[in-house]
Amino acid sequence: MKKIVVCTDLNQESIDALKKLKSVIDLKHTHVDFIHVFEIRMYNADLVPVIYPTEDLYPSIEKSALGILNNLSNDLGLRVEQSTQHCFFSYSREERIKSFLEQTHCDLVVVATRGKHGIAGFFSSSLADFLCKYSPCSVLVLRP
Repeated sequence: MKKIVVCTDLNQESIDALKKLKSVIDLKHTHVDFIHVFEIRMYNADLVPVIYPTEDLYPSIEKSALGILNNLSNDLGLRVEQSTQHCFFSYSREERIKSFLEQTHCDLVVVATRGKHGIAGFFSSSLADFLCKYSPCSVLVLRP
């Protein structure tokens, strides 16, 4: 059985692009791990560091994210036993995803891009670029 990891940032463009996955790959004999990493940010407010989100918000954020990932799994026609949804909190989204890929020994990682053009697309700081450079497995990039 093939093991695929689908990474998403939960914006509508990415979700819509990932829904096209069933027309690109035969998902019948695969197990799909859907992952979202909520990046923890630190801000300075009046010289006092503020961390967002706070740990008390984790359960509600995780519940919402897992609901969206579950809906994506259903839209792809996957059975319950064929997919697993994960929501992580980390200071480095890219490193957390890379670590997950190394632990799971997956065959393929799928990521959708937002299709930025012009100056916004000039800088290579996207998750897709990171995965293409450092992923321990093959990468499929879906464009809008």
